[in-house]
Amino acid sequence: MKALRHVLRATTVREAIDRVPEAFYERFAFAFLLAWLAAPLLLWWVGPVIGTDITFLAWVNLQVGLGALILVALRLAAHLVPPRDVSWRVVLRDELPLVLLGMFLLLAVLATALSPTAEALDGDWYRRESIWTFAAYVGFFFLASRVVSGVLRRALLAGVIALALITCIVTLVAAISAGWHTDEGAVAHRAIAYFHQFNHYGYLLAVACVLAAAAALTVARRVLRGGLIAVFGILLLTLLLNDTLGAYLAVVAGLAGLVTWLAVLRRLHVTTLLLLAAVAVVVHVLADALGVGVAAEIASLGGDMVAVSEGSADAASAGTGRWGLWMITLEQIAVSPWSGHGIEGIASLLPGGYGRPHDEYLQYAVFFGIPALIAYVSAVVVVLVRVVRRGRAVDGITVCATAAAFAYLISALFGNTMYYTAPLLFLLLGIAWAGVRAAGSELLDAESTPLAEDRTAPTPII
Repeated sequence: MKALRHVLRATTVREAIDRVPEAFYERFAFAFLLAWLAAPLLLWWVGPVIGTDITFLAWVNLQVGLGALILVALRLAAHLVPPRDVSWRVVLRDELPLVLLGMFLLLAVLATALSPTAEALDGDWYRRESIWTFAAYVGFFFLASRVVSGVLRRALLAGVIALALITCIVTLVAAISAGWHTDEGAVAHRAIAYFHQFNHYGYLLAVACVLAAAAALTVARRVLRGGLIAVFGILLLTLLLNDTLGAYLAVVAGLAGLVTWLAVLRRLHVTTLLLLAAVAVVVHVLADALGVGVAAEIASLGGDMVAVSEGSADAASAGTGRWGLWMITLEQIAVSPWSGHGIEGIASLLPGGYGRPHDEYLQYAVFFGIPALIAYVSAVVVVLVRVVRRGRAVDGITVCATAAAFAYLISALFGNTMYYTAPLLFLLLGIAWAGVRAAGSELLDAESTPLAEDRTAPTPII
């Protein structure tokens, strides 16, 4: 209230903006992101009562993007030019992923203008992704990267785990009460919560599994560590029952990368790792007993790989038809490599019911062109490389966010962006970047001091 009174006493708009405390911008961003994490459950449970459903989340995404735009405007108004002691080189260092994502968005807008489609401005009825939606995704990264307080960053990650855990508990109860059918003729009977499709649910499960495991391996308190291990078990069981091989492979890759990273660059808690492994074994045994093991899926994947390598006539059906989708998509990328075909631009060229290539990287290339894909991938790589290079100087929050983001990036090899999954990646990447935006010598381990993030906050420009 004191800060608000100080702002209200300003005599000009410029003076009022100058008087806005730095903490406001961070809390503004945090509030938008936390509201988004709560929205799926509210829409799932309360939506039918008020006449809406999960599709309303697509509108919520746009409001997050609008919030990011407002924050950018306020920051630019407060700092029309950087402070004299801050060079543009420092600004570029601190905001490089945002600059690259801005380039991605600019190229996407250009591609959309050159290859307009009916879905460009409003999206289709199912995925609800327009050019405004992709702009909002960049807004998620921007807002998350403004949250530098360790308490708030930790709360956002806790929100992701809570969203996944509550969703899992509800779907597990539904599975027990109604039966969780996994045969090909009864896929629709799977308990998939508010998601349109079980593969989409797999994204959230993969991210949350790796996030819970990473938190267990980095947290200091034993009680909290034990709780996180239990949460990991629940999430993994739900993932196996969901029977999504791509998400399962993402968890394996995410955990392998996490363990390697901790063992080589940081400190690996072997006891915790063994407990996680024991829980994973028990969960796999339980899943096998329920008739939902992954062995058959992996064997099928091996057969698909052999068929592709040998050029078999049915190779297009490999990966439940993904190989054929990828080949068609690559052909269309070659037709228009620079500007793509626009949003949903090749839907009519793909087999009925698919609409997209089921690979997010190919999707970006065929929508917006190869240059846009390069800008997007470059932004992601900059975040990952900066985190890895900082090694021991990175706090546990950044470790968790990066590991979870990596799991999403692996899942992205087998799926499409969706309005209720893609924001997770940009949120996690933003949280990770917030932990490494400052110079390496300025970073402190958050486990050693609760004020570490406040000390390492970069000089704010936008």
